[in-house]
Amino acid sequence: MADGSLWDRPDIFDPTRFLDKARDRIDRYAYLPFGAGPRGCIGSVFALQEATIVVATIIRSFELQVPPGHTVWPVHRVTLRPQGGLPMMVRSRDRPG
Repeated sequence: MADGSLWDRPDIFDPTRFLDKARDRIDRYAYLPFGAGPRGCIGSVFALQEATIVVATIIRSFELQVPPGHTVWPVHRVTLRPQGGLPMMVRSRDRPG
């Protein structure tokens, strides 16, 4: 049984706890998906490597552009992320068949 001091209904899968205003109530260090220190996830290196391969595959096939008028500004949370999200225009790259 999970400790209820950080989460309401900690044993329930509830992704809505991270949406909209609900995420403002989450302590900054309450959610560390890979853990930290000596008890960190043994799969974290693989997951990051896999993500790099996925991004490289997408970039090979598509051109991504920030829409005109959108300014990308960094915001520091647990990780660095763009303020207001990162809307993108996606276009297929023309590749000879």
